[in-house]
Amino acid sequence: MDGPIGFTAAGVQVIVDDETLRESVQDPAALAAWCAENPQDPRTVAHLRMLGRLDEAAIAGRRSLEDPALPALVRAVRRTRYAHVLQWQGAYLPAEEQFDLAAEETGMEDPTSPSSLAVLASVFQHRAKSRFEHSLAQRRAQNPRSATRLRQHALEDARRALTMREMLGATEDGTLASSRQTVARLEREVARSADGTPEPPPTGRTQTSSR
Repeated sequence: MDGPIGFTAAGVQVIVDDETLRESVQDPAALAAWCAENPQDPRTVAHLRMLGRLDEAAIAGRRSLEDPALPALVRAVRRTRYAHVLQWQGAYLPAEEQFDLAAEETGMEDPTSPSSLAVLASVFQHRAKSRFEHSLAQRRAQNPRSATRLRQHALEDARRALTMREMLGATEDGTLASSRQTVARLEREVARSADGTPEPPPTGRTQTSSR
């Protein structure tokens, strides 16, 4: 890929690592200041997560879902943010449940608009990354069958998200580039696992949210 994959969050540049598929915030202090100034903004859930403040992000994520009158697509977007927090806390199964619910809220079986299809693509993209991380955890725990299954499901999700975004002509905030990055990383992981190449050590970089 040409150059790093990234986007802006509240005017702050965020870069997605090609290997971990996690994000690093280039100016954490500026993003923290935005969160302090906008505590009720639902995007704060994602921004707190990107800052590694997961307990606060979890509280904000649950609170963002409390309104029973939320439209289904809005709820799906907010639920996906909350699922990300669970993922970063290592609660992969609860995260998967939230991603599944978010997919249902988009009208997964028959999306009725470009907006619902775009949100569903986002759910699949994020669920792919969660399943990818879960597969790595299962491999480290010496559960190779579970790791393989999760890895395959992750790649399926990532390819579905990419197909949807290509169909929609998505270019906003680098979403299409992010999907291509995710598919490429998961394909490398499948190849690496097939030939027995060991998992590389952690990079040691500050890691945050998925895109």
